[in-house]
Amino acid sequence: MNLPENQEPEWIYKISGDDSARFVLGEKGNNMIACIGLNPGQARPGDLEGTLSFVKRIANFNGYDGWVMYNVYPQRATNPKNIHHQFDKDLIKENINIIRSSLLDLKINTIWLAYGDLIESRRLFKPSMIELYEVLKDLELEWKIISTPTKKGHPRHPLYKPTKSLLYHFEMEEYARKLLL
Repeated sequence: MNLPENQEPEWIYKISGDDSARFVLGEKGNNMIACIGLNPGQARPGDLEGTLSFVKRIANFNGYDGWVMYNVYPQRATNPKNIHHQFDKDLIKENINIIRSSLLDLKINTIWLAYGDLIESRRLFKPSMIELYEVLKDLELEWKIISTPTKKGHPRHPLYKPTKSLLYHFEMEEYARKLLL
């Protein structure tokens, strides 16, 4: 769905009351993909920062006319080193519930994982990703990544990847078992 030049996309946006967390950001389309990153930066509707501009372009190249960005942990931080050292369990639960209901509402069945080795930067990222996967498992989603996994086996981050990067099938159940180790 290519919009006429002067037509604004229909934005999807959900944040916490104090804007310290972003749960969802995207543009509606008829054929949508969800992307899961590690944590959100400061992007907002109409003001996409680097990572999200890559997500949008790569999604479009792969035939998706809409996209939505979720994150393993929803706290806004331009640098993952600034994320809480002790994760907020209620925030994680709220994030997972919002992701699940959003996927169902938007009828999205394809998820692209896109966070690289940064998932190892905080000890609670991996368990949070596993918990998210367990809650989504019954939806029978198709999991995708760009390129091949990193040397450590994680889905590559889209920043600085070519717009013409293809999305490939990813064995999420096998990956989730490895995350437990």
